[in-house]
Amino acid sequence: MTAANIESPGREYEHARHPVLETMSRLRERNRDELNEVERALFDAIAGGKRSSRQGGSPMVTPGGGLRGPFNALLYAPHVGDPAQRLGERLRFDGQLPPRQREIAVLCVAACWQAEFEWWAHSRIARECGVSEAVIDAIRRRQVPALDDPGERLVHDYARALLDEKRVPEPLYQEAVAELGEPALVELVLLLGYYSLVSMLLVSFHVPLPEGETPVFSE
Repeated sequence: MTAANIESPGREYEHARHPVLETMSRLRERNRDELNEVERALFDAIAGGKRSSRQGGSPMVTPGGGLRGPFNALLYAPHVGDPAQRLGERLRFDGQLPPRQREIAVLCVAACWQAEFEWWAHSRIARECGVSEAVIDAIRRRQVPALDDPGERLVHDYARALLDEKRVPEPLYQEAVAELGEPALVELVLLLGYYSLVSMLLVSFHVPLPEGETPVFSE
């Protein structure tokens, strides 16, 4: 990287506050038929795993025969892509956090990164879990949602503190430990980290929304 590529003090990076509307991925979609044995095993683990059983088919597979969302990128580096997707599957389907708490946390990550695909996917899941439209919209707008459940409120506040401030104040930490417990709190931090990884894949490689879907962060 040359000096010209590095942001100089006092100069705003020209793209930092202007998210790109992704219409075409920077990574070519890879069809199962073109993959080697290791890549094909990863493809099958994602397409046939617990993420697919939710709808009884293969919603992870695109009309073109590739993988949706961030998972196409993982096929380019299966040696790390497979452990990553297994962590995500475990957090989503076998975690201790209640579904509503989990999805509130994921939406906080998606809103932080303005990751359109992640928001599209998990706002739908959040609705299925019973998260209200008002709460979903407030998180999207980076406002404080009205959450009556203390656990859900603490998950939101902890996520926002960690994502926005990169620190967790001691009073918030102690309140979260008392309400959620240390095992669930560790899981929450892992969840935030995993979906931040997913968001980085999505925004870095310009992963587009499914055809016909409307972006929400360009409003």
